[in-house]
Amino acid sequence: MARWQAGNRGAGNQLFVDLEYELQKIAAAKLAGEKNSSLSTGDLINEAVIRLSNLKAIALQSKAHILALASRIMRQVLVDQARKRNSDKREHAKVTLVTNIGVWDRPIELLSLELLLEELTEIDAQRADIVEMRFFGGMSISDIATVLDVSEATVKRRWMSTRVWLHDRLQQ
Repeated sequence: MARWQAGNRGAGNQLFVDLEYELQKIAAAKLAGEKNSSLSTGDLINEAVIRLSNLKAIALQSKAHILALASRIMRQVLVDQARKRNSDKREHAKVTLVTNIGVWDRPIELLSLELLLEELTEIDAQRADIVEMRFFGGMSISDIATVLDVSEATVKRRWMSTRVWLHDRLQQ
């Protein structure tokens, strides 16, 4: 990882080859409920890798940190695509997000969720990070705790309270 950050492209290529399985899992989870996306899993991974490669000011600490950033970037790619599609067609299609977390039992409009995450970021950025990593990235509580450098109990507590907050806000 240090060699890649120092500019060694070969090390970066190898790093992403090593992370390919995890990246495919994240991309597949993000695309599972995205009916209107023209992106394939490979397209989403490639876009994330390109954007990750362009990040210069962020010190990547671990593979879990890279996966968390990749998850966030993939979500942003899908949000950008949904915004473009909505601006082109001016229709507001519902997007079903499929997750094994079982929080919501109805389709969630991706752009509504994005607006709530922006609001949550202003209130508590760490809680927004937890939602992104857990809901969108499918990361475990343990991995999130490692990335955020907090205890697993803290992540669980914040995840549960934030989940309730999001659910209430989505019901409005």
